[in-house]
Amino acid sequence: MEDEKEKDYTEIDLVEVYHILQENVRNIARVTVCCVVLAILYLLIATPVYESQALLRVKQEKGLGSSLLESMGGSFNSMQSMSTYAEILKSRSVLVPVIEEIEEPNDEGKFPEYEGYKKGHITTEPLRDSAILVLKFTADEAEKAQHGTELLLESFQKHMAGLSHTEQSATRSFLETRTKEAKEELSKAEDAVTAYKATHKMVDPSEDAKTFVARLAEIEARATDNQITIEAAQAGLAAVNEQLQNNGPTIADNSVIQQYNAKLAELETARISLREKYTDKHPSMIDLEEQIDSMKEMLRQEIAKVAALEAPSGNPIQQELLAKRFQNEGTIAVARKKAAAYEALIAKNNQAMEAFPAMERGFIRVSRDAKVAGDIYVMLAKRLEEAKVAEYMEPKDIQVVDPPTLPEKPIKPRKLLTLALSVVLGLLLGGGYAVGDSMLNRTVDTEKDVEKYIGLPVLGLVPEEKSLVNAMAKQNVGEPVWKKVVKTIWKKSN
Repeated sequence: MEDEKEKDYTEIDLVEVYHILQENVRNIARVTVCCVVLAILYLLIATPVYESQALLRVKQEKGLGSSLLESMGGSFNSMQSMSTYAEILKSRSVLVPVIEEIEEPNDEGKFPEYEGYKKGHITTEPLRDSAILVLKFTADEAEKAQHGTELLLESFQKHMAGLSHTEQSATRSFLETRTKEAKEELSKAEDAVTAYKATHKMVDPSEDAKTFVARLAEIEARATDNQITIEAAQAGLAAVNEQLQNNGPTIADNSVIQQYNAKLAELETARISLREKYTDKHPSMIDLEEQIDSMKEMLRQEIAKVAALEAPSGNPIQQELLAKRFQNEGTIAVARKKAAAYEALIAKNNQAMEAFPAMERGFIRVSRDAKVAGDIYVMLAKRLEEAKVAEYMEPKDIQVVDPPTLPEKPIKPRKLLTLALSVVLGLLLGGGYAVGDSMLNRTVDTEKDVEKYIGLPVLGLVPEEKSLVNAMAKQNVGEPVWKKVVKTIWKKSN
């Protein structure tokens, strides 16, 4: 029974709502028309918003453009790179020049604020399962949106080139100085060989002496190359520390990176020893090379993860600088371990050299110095050329797949959608007000209200005095006297 009563009560409510809406159709229509008029006024005065898009491909290319100081691993993986470059695209250093180029200052000479402009005008979205980054730039004019996107990409390329050139410049400067010194050393060493042969009247040394010179020179050339790696990494580290202002963590603060570097140094040292016994194609050497490559990859991933966690507020530039700091510090630590192994190996060969006759020992020394100087000079000259190309070469980590588009129509405001929403809003407001006003109105005006709110049947109505007087007056107004007399007589006779 209770369920039936509740059902009846619900049906009565729905019917009542229907009647309320039906009775207030005109009011609801007025509210709807007002909303539509307001929407039309908004569409007439609203500033249109145009959106220009560009597609960018994020890649990790190696080659001459790669930093000489990134031998330990390089940049982050694809997704990390996309996130990093997306943030750099919206960074203050990239965006502020664009704002000052395309926007007009206010009466006080101030340009739009960076934070508000970034949130209101720039959007970056990575395409799923791809290395494509979508860049969107909005403006109040189609040409302005396209030009803003072009300026943003240009500013981004310049900023990336500046970050790369800082490190590359330090490397190039070091290599120029070192190459000049190596050339002078080579000249002196060659003169020493010529003078020694002339003094001791040597025409041709023994085959054993030649073989020993070649082996000893190769070892010392690798040792010198390792020392140059240390000095180059130190130059790069100094440049990075200057940009970081010597703030932030180092590898000394991370035990995992230290363990990876220690293991890598152990493998590199083992390779130095094995090269005395085997060629590079020997199975033992191949297996060791695979272990070294695997360890470098693990170290690269750990450096990327730690740099991302340690950078304040996820700053992508700080991440990149911290990663380079860790790489350079690791390169220095591993190279120093290798330097100790090379020193021990050179000392061992110096002892073996004592077995040669005195004249050949002297020849071995001067010939070794000349060969080492020649190998080092060639290596430095090659590195210097690579560094020069890398310094002035534009970064190729991001390629523009699709240039900025010229929008044909604005994306905001959407006229049809705005009008449709205004109609829906008008119906909801008008209908809601009518139903709410009726439901909240608890005054008793008719016999139906008595039955509804009190629950008692209506037996009769007592009119108000004012309404009764008005009704009587309405009945008597304008009736002739003779008619009143006739009616009275007629009633009495009956």
